[in-house]
Amino acid sequence: MLFRSIRLTLTLWYAVTLAVILVLFSSFFYLTFKRELYLEVDQELLSIAQGIASPTLEPFLRTPPSAFEQVLEDFIGPRIAGKFVQVLDASGKLATASINLQDQRFAVRKQDLLKAAQGKIVYATVGGWEKQPIRMVSYPIIVNGRLAYLVQVGAPMMAAQEMLRKILIVLGVSIPLSLFLFSYGGWFLAGLSLKPVDILTRSAKKITAENLSQRLEVLNPHDEIGELAATFNNTLARLEAVFSRMRQFSADVSHELRTPLTILRGETEVALRWVKEPEEYRAILQSNLEEIKRMSEIIEYLLDLAKAEEGMLRLEFSEVALNDLLNELVTQAKVLARQKGVVLAYEALYPVVISGDRLRLRQIFLNLLDNAVKYTPNGGEVRVVLDSVERYARVAVIDTGSGIPEEDLPYIFDRFYRVDKARNRADGGTGLGLSLSSSLAEAHGGRIEVVSEQGMGSVFTVYLPLPAEAIDVA
Repeated sequence: MLFRSIRLTLTLWYAVTLAVILVLFSSFFYLTFKRELYLEVDQELLSIAQGIASPTLEPFLRTPPSAFEQVLEDFIGPRIAGKFVQVLDASGKLATASINLQDQRFAVRKQDLLKAAQGKIVYATVGGWEKQPIRMVSYPIIVNGRLAYLVQVGAPMMAAQEMLRKILIVLGVSIPLSLFLFSYGGWFLAGLSLKPVDILTRSAKKITAENLSQRLEVLNPHDEIGELAATFNNTLARLEAVFSRMRQFSADVSHELRTPLTILRGETEVALRWVKEPEEYRAILQSNLEEIKRMSEIIEYLLDLAKAEEGMLRLEFSEVALNDLLNELVTQAKVLARQKGVVLAYEALYPVVISGDRLRLRQIFLNLLDNAVKYTPNGGEVRVVLDSVERYARVAVIDTGSGIPEEDLPYIFDRFYRVDKARNRADGGTGLGLSLSSSLAEAHGGRIEVVSEQGMGSVFTVYLPLPAEAIDVA
């Protein structure tokens, strides 16, 4: 589990990144320092070689080492101290050298002679004596376009090498030590940073389906962990709402189906025990058929709702003239309206054509018309008004019924929700009509809005999107 933890992963990445940075920086520092050190030595050697190659010293280039040493001290000065000098002729033979070389000689490479013959200055580090490296410059003296002499000046690099070695030791010790200290610090900081996550994890483990009302503590809502906790809390709120609806839905379905099943069972038992006449059997069967139809209607509504909410409801879109469809539905609904003594009127300001499923649109408007007529008392009025606004066709169903209490408005589109619980079976409703109508309107890309005041009636407004060409014409 340790090697799967985010804390260890962060620490390892931190250590690897730091190691790469330290190695790159140390390499850059070491190579730059070495380059500058060698460049400084090369410049000094070049200055001495140029002095020896000057016309003033040319007559002394074939003198014995003792005399040549004195000439170097007189003309070059203190800079010559500790330096090794040898002068070669064009063939590579020794012409003269400094005394401190004694019997030692710098090895002359053939490529150095060839480059010198071309007038090129050559720098090289060669093995000296007593196991110390020598930094050497080969400076050509060209006379009449030909190599006359090759001046070689060298300096021991033991001190420089020792300095570079000490730098390597310091870097070799400081890099692992820095990695250890910074990795420990990274481990500590990662644990400190992930502590809120650990708190959230322990809190989340306590949340089950039975206590979805519990929320995670948001320590700092402005950082990433706080945003994660807030998002998780929002998810919990949505889950709680879904679970609540599922429990309510299960209870409502049980209640709705239990009543007709109880009636069916009771009437069947009565028929089996007491009924003897055919007319009595017919009445009982007729009542049972009504209850079966009611259960079938509930199940069909539920199936349609489930498909609509899951986006699986198949809609057969075609051009639908809303004014013709509404005129047809209002004509049918007038029969029920006359029986209740309700005036039903229809107004279409102008023809409106949309793209939709005609059958599902009939369901939407029939549910709204049925509710409007059903809950409007004798002598009341129901009006259906068709027009368009912006990008939508608008159908308003206006009634002068009992209205809906303000506290019930947010729930009227929920499944099985009824404002007046006492008149459910008398009216024959299932409590699913408005919920299905809302889902069907949303499946068409529209919506249903309601404005109501208790005792003053209700206005249900359906918005359905207009085709793009209709919007362009408008």
